[in-house]
Amino acid sequence: MKKLILALLAAGTITTANAQEPHSILLYGDVSLSTTRNAALNKTTNWDASPGVGYQFNRNWTVGLAISWGQAASKDSSGVKNTDNLYSIGPFARYSHYIGKSETFFYYSQLDFDYQGGYHTSGGNPATNKHSGVFIGVYPALGINVGRGLCLNFSIGGISYSTDKVNGATYSTNTFDFWFGHQMNVGISKNFNCGHKMHSHHEPGDEVHRRKADKMEDEDDAAPKPKKKERNRDDDE
Repeated sequence: MKKLILALLAAGTITTANAQEPHSILLYGDVSLSTTRNAALNKTTNWDASPGVGYQFNRNWTVGLAISWGQAASKDSSGVKNTDNLYSIGPFARYSHYIGKSETFFYYSQLDFDYQGGYHTSGGNPATNKHSGVFIGVYPALGINVGRGLCLNFSIGGISYSTDKVNGATYSTNTFDFWFGHQMNVGISKNFNCGHKMHSHHEPGDEVHRRKADKMEDEDDAAPKPKKKERNRDDDE
């Protein structure tokens, strides 16, 4: 399983937004890397990267595209290298909702539908063992806004179904997987506002403070204003 989960964040934007803000761009992803060298000087390196980008068109729904590429490479003491390459690409849909009246905590569920495949290479020989199939997965998660459009994501389960068929084979390999509580994955995502209005930086709770300030201004405007004291004509005379 993945041993290192990091965000693929974009930088240099002027307009940022809180997570779950409508009409914003969602960026998320993770990368993993692990290396092992045994006593026989055989080295194994595994890595993969899985970025995704989506458009949140209202407060709850986000749709987008996710891709993944990874390799499992091994090299023996004589220098012969064998590599298994894996890839996937497909759309996703995410439904998110704030918990109660909170602007900080929310939950979401994501549906992935990917075309996936892979192949094996050995030295400079042509690729072999080519295979392909589809993957469908659903997983729930909890999110926490930490400001500047950044969000921490926590996932502890999911359900998936996949098919994989080697070129030339008669039958495919079908896998059904359900897990809950086996491990917890932690990731980071970021939303960038792309609406017509420019938004300055928001922190969780800013909307509540702004509404209170607007209410106080409205009450001041509605309050009766003191009348000006009329001058006494006798005093003028």
